[in-house]
Amino acid sequence: MNPVEKSALIIVDNREEKSGIPMLLKQGGMDVRIQSLKAGDYIINGEIVAERKSAVDFVQSLISGRLFNQCARLVQIGLRPILLLEGDPYRTAHVIDSRAVKGAILSVTTAWQIPVVYTDDTQDSASTLIMLAGQSIPGNRFLRSHNYKPKKQKNHRLRFLQGLPNTGAIMAGRLYDHFGSVEAVIRAETNALMEVDGLGKKTAEKIRAFVS
Repeated sequence: MNPVEKSALIIVDNREEKSGIPMLLKQGGMDVRIQSLKAGDYIINGEIVAERKSAVDFVQSLISGRLFNQCARLVQIGLRPILLLEGDPYRTAHVIDSRAVKGAILSVTTAWQIPVVYTDDTQDSASTLIMLAGQSIPGNRFLRSHNYKPKKQKNHRLRFLQGLPNTGAIMAGRLYDHFGSVEAVIRAETNALMEVDGLGKKTAEKIRAFVS
């Protein structure tokens, strides 16, 4: 890893210390500060928030239901979110359908609009973070928009609901208005979903099968 300017600052969540990545970042010339973060594992130059997940952790968070809660926190803090996916999530010891893993990745990238960057291991993750830090140093060319404004939470939730089967923008709005929250939609049984105007039995069954 080639050192970059000392002005590159990476704030690291204290739970990431045991990964060894903070030490690699320091060796790469980063100004590393350890503290407790409310969302994500790394904040780069106050612009980018990165969540790092090993393949095993990604699958575990999908099974436990933590994954999309973490996505919600990432987009709500107003920085540019990114997910570092370390390893192959399709090859873990967990018994899970590969379609569920693929569906989760698609939800992260489309419904939550969080780019997923694949890395091989912790060394590769550290190199990626250093590269991101180098690109986002003030004065460097970086894909940023000075007019960027964090979107409202409701818009993020509606985009998430649009990722459900046979659910466009209008139906997503109806689901949200009817149930009041994404969590309530996810927990709703087939009969409850059918109470939404224009949502038939087949779509309700597909939604129920998808979320369960």
